[in-house]
Amino acid sequence: MKSQLKELIALNKTERVWQMPFFAGLNVAIVLFIGALFNRPDLGLVAMIGTTIFLYIPSTSIYHRMLVLMAAGFGISFTFALGLIGQFFPLLIPLIVCVVTIISSMIVRYYDLGAPGYFFFVLACILGANLPFNQSDFIMLIGLVSLGAMSANITGFIYCLLVIYVFKNNIPQEVPKRGKLGFDVIIIDPIIIGLFVGFAVFIGEVLGLERSYWVGVSCAVIMQGLTIKAVWIKQLQRIIGTFIGAGFAWYLLGFKFGNVEFALLMFTLVFMTEFLVVRNYALAIVFITPYTTYLAEAGNFMQYDPNLIVSARVVDIVLGSLIGAIGGWVLHKKRLRRRVGIFARLFFKKKFLK
Repeated sequence: MKSQLKELIALNKTERVWQMPFFAGLNVAIVLFIGALFNRPDLGLVAMIGTTIFLYIPSTSIYHRMLVLMAAGFGISFTFALGLIGQFFPLLIPLIVCVVTIISSMIVRYYDLGAPGYFFFVLACILGANLPFNQSDFIMLIGLVSLGAMSANITGFIYCLLVIYVFKNNIPQEVPKRGKLGFDVIIIDPIIIGLFVGFAVFIGEVLGLERSYWVGVSCAVIMQGLTIKAVWIKQLQRIIGTFIGAGFAWYLLGFKFGNVEFALLMFTLVFMTEFLVVRNYALAIVFITPYTTYLAEAGNFMQYDPNLIVSARVVDIVLGSLIGAIGGWVLHKKRLRRRVGIFARLFFKKKFLK
């Protein structure tokens, strides 16, 4: 018990260089400043969805880093578009999220991309399915996400040049071998994860919860734990961090920020999130909670009730975390995994994955 408590509050060592969180925050600030120039910070928030691909930069050769960024840019735009399509067919949203989770998880595991894994592709899909914009604006919204991804590619290229050739603190490593994680990790795990994330979205909609999309998002986060212990530790860290972060978000939502002030605020939140997420997940959640709250409220920029938003989010996250914890338990139950594996092998041939 004492060792688990230490894990909750410990600051872990990391090889992440400081330039990563700095450029991640800078990328967000750039798109928000551009939105501010046109007096449309809400559209800058939508473009921020595309900037999240910056976090997928691996520590490989520069050509491979840029290849991953470009592929991730296409993926984030496509999954966001699928979410928007879901607004035409609301009953299919849980199924769409389920499929996006399964496929994106399979791809990132096949190429061994590591953190943040499938998460931002699922988040883009869920946000696309819930952002309150007119359907006539959907094409423009997809373009904004794509522009955000383009911005991430440009800043990502500059970041790579600096850390490889100037600071020399992120030396290129070998490209991970494709498919090395094996059939169970690449095929079976994503199926289980996708089913639970889709189920979480379904439960949130059936219960009619305010901002119910956070149920699915929270479930997706929790199920990224590599071990059953990691799932429970991450669940506790997320719930603790969320309660503190919700208070922080409630405080920030009470202010009416100017466009430039808001861009600087988001830069700070992103920087602190990425600086802390590899050190202590609970501390990172304190900063990511207001960040993602603003992101999800892009359609209602600076016109919202802080009490309603924060209280709804806490309830949804606790429910989603519980569903994710149950999913994590199933994920590591050998008997249940074998049953899923039987059906998985009907559609996938193991010989393709060593």
